[in-house]
Amino acid sequence: MTSTDQQTTGEAPPEVGVRVLDRAECLRLLATAQIGQLVFTYQAMPDVLPVNVALADDALLIPFADGSMIERAARNTVVAFHVDKIDEQTHLGWSVTVVGRSFELREGDSPVVRPRSWTPGRHDRTLAVALERVTGRYLEPGVK
Repeated sequence: MTSTDQQTTGEAPPEVGVRVLDRAECLRLLATAQIGQLVFTYQAMPDVLPVNVALADDALLIPFADGSMIERAARNTVVAFHVDKIDEQTHLGWSVTVVGRSFELREGDSPVVRPRSWTPGRHDRTLAVALERVTGRYLEPGVK
């Protein structure tokens, strides 16, 4: 049953509790993510882009192409990255957000393994986002 069905039938949504995740838990969940949302400013307005991602030791890695929005707006600035896995029926799951300075990894920079993009075209450049602020929430069954 969807939340729309619950509203129609008058059934209350499930009780959910929120637990704040520590940095280690956030990093463990980030390591499982392959796609998330990169948040940045473009022409003085907020923008969001779905991107592939991989977690390195101290940064998120995001592939990008020459002339892309990432190259024009999200490189060498402070950005945010968000990923979540939340079940729409049970309302249970988790979300993690990273805020940090972005920079381009150059040839020869570690790490050697870089993420691949699921979008067509060449994405042979890599944006790194420093893990300066990492926060997360876990939505778990509420206590009755």
